[in-house]
Amino acid sequence: MREEIATVSALPERPEPNIPGPPADIRSEARDADVRPFDPVPDLVERARHGDKDAFGQIYRLHHPTVARMARFHLGPDVDDVVAEVFLRAWEGLPRYRNTGVPFLAWLHGIARHVVWDEMGRRNRTEPREAVPDAGVEWAEDDRLSLAAAIERLPQEQRQVIELKFLLGMRNPEVAAAMGTSIGAVNAKQWRALQTLRDLMGNDR
Repeated sequence: MREEIATVSALPERPEPNIPGPPADIRSEARDADVRPFDPVPDLVERARHGDKDAFGQIYRLHHPTVARMARFHLGPDVDDVVAEVFLRAWEGLPRYRNTGVPFLAWLHGIARHVVWDEMGRRNRTEPREAVPDAGVEWAEDDRLSLAAAIERLPQEQRQVIELKFLLGMRNPEVAAAMGTSIGAVNAKQWRALQTLRDLMGNDR
């Protein structure tokens, strides 16, 4: 018996099968889908829908930086009135808001898009640009204007992915929920959008 045990223990161990794990992007998306930190916004929104101004004040503090960033990207630094108008319309529209599982920020983005678009039209009518910019105009500002114009030329869904992800900071699962599509489709739209932006920006130089 001892000899049999010794013989068995001397046998080489069977190597573990070399099965590759999922790609890094898939693992990352799985973590995004599984790890969901507590989100106070739905409760705040529900309270604000019933007239709780303190709850809406907290919503304002949470989302003001994001809305302001989006507005500044399209309009430049002077956006205080635009951001105020976004939240005024949000407050007025809250009684009609219904939580369908789509992130509240996506609903707020829709309002912000309309307000920003209206302001862009107003500025184009009342503040025509000079044909040749002043020598003091910074290239960074010129690049921002070029990129904002290029994003406006994207197909609607590609533009929406770029704005939701890169201007509002939403994660892939949140963008997918907002657009009623899959995470894979979001990645595909993002890839096509970035390729188109590279082409547009390259042609403008």
